[in-house]
Amino acid sequence: MTTWPFTSGRLRAMYAGGRGVATARRFSRLWAAVFDLGLLPRRWVTLEVPGRRSGRLTRFPLGMADLSGRWYLVPMLGERCNWVQNVRAAGGRATLRHRRAVPARLVEVPVGERAPVIKRYLEQVPGARPHIPVDRRAPVADFEAIAPRYPVFRVAPLAGPGRPARKRHWWRWITVSVVALVLLVVLAVGLFIKLQPSPAPLALPEGAARPPAAPVSGTWNATAGSVVGFRVRESALGFSNDVVGRTDRVTGAITVSGGRVTAATFRIDLAAITVNGKTQPQFARSLDTAGHPVATFTLARPVTLGPAFASGAPVTVTGIGDLTLRGVSHLVTFTITGRRDGTALEAAGSIPVTFSAWGIKGPAGFSFLGSLANRGVAEFLIVLRHGTALPEAAS
Repeated sequence: MTTWPFTSGRLRAMYAGGRGVATARRFSRLWAAVFDLGLLPRRWVTLEVPGRRSGRLTRFPLGMADLSGRWYLVPMLGERCNWVQNVRAAGGRATLRHRRAVPARLVEVPVGERAPVIKRYLEQVPGARPHIPVDRRAPVADFEAIAPRYPVFRVAPLAGPGRPARKRHWWRWITVSVVALVLLVVLAVGLFIKLQPSPAPLALPEGAARPPAAPVSGTWNATAGSVVGFRVRESALGFSNDVVGRTDRVTGAITVSGGRVTAATFRIDLAAITVNGKTQPQFARSLDTAGHPVATFTLARPVTLGPAFASGAPVTVTGIGDLTLRGVSHLVTFTITGRRDGTALEAAGSIPVTFSAWGIKGPAGFSFLGSLANRGVAEFLIVLRHGTALPEAAS
């Protein structure tokens, strides 16, 4: 109904090629059920029309535009719209549902009369705006150029035999209203979870690195620009997204000798982790930052870098280290990509983490609305320099 919380690009992607993707189809079914209840303004209806090939009844939740006392339907995808083809195949006969079923005939409007209706449609149906290439505030003349591509149908209700008044059951409408309200609240929670922006996985900075300007062998200390965090999948109502926590409170060092990383130890201040720039008490409790505020990682076996690394080329290697969380230590396998950049050494990678192995429990408060995966990824971008170190993280 409105573009929030979707961006225009996301809305267009949901209907790539003129057909709705799986997410769009789920929303279509949901809104069709909501519009049927008649709890929203009159212009929100569900169109029912037989499929032109299958003959089965198809349902489309739509927004109508009212102009000069008449109602109109406009396909936001233009001629490509599936319901347009079905309506034409049915000779314009269809049913509009808004609390009750109203048989109607959809009369196609001549091209020369479409422009003011399309403009009114964009004013009243915000979700269509990303799909029609004219701003709703533009003059009617601008809509005349696109009118041939966007059919317009005038809604003409069909007269039918009178029906006896039905007995109204107030309790039934109260029940339906409560169910609809709960449904919308749950949907809003699911959308909020799904559409929160998730940072991209940590990786080496884009662009070419500067020529190496320091010897490879020696001790390299973590310095400014280092970031460590976690990524875990969150699901709700069939939607999913990544919850990402980050902190730059990283200290430690590696030792390089003979083309190998022979030692590496890092300490991460877990209490400083934020999600979307904010501290999250529930994750602090899951990680037990009050009792164990620092996580540590220690290289268990030397890692060979290869001759290309000394010349400044990026290399990707796999290694084994000891990861300590909540006072529990386990050997883990990690993948890391490193390169030299001037006087710095940059390394980015990830470590899969199964939460139960460290006694990490998912945060409370998700209940039936959603859940977190039982495993995640620890990811990192470490910037190191010879002889430069950050203050130690609190222990």
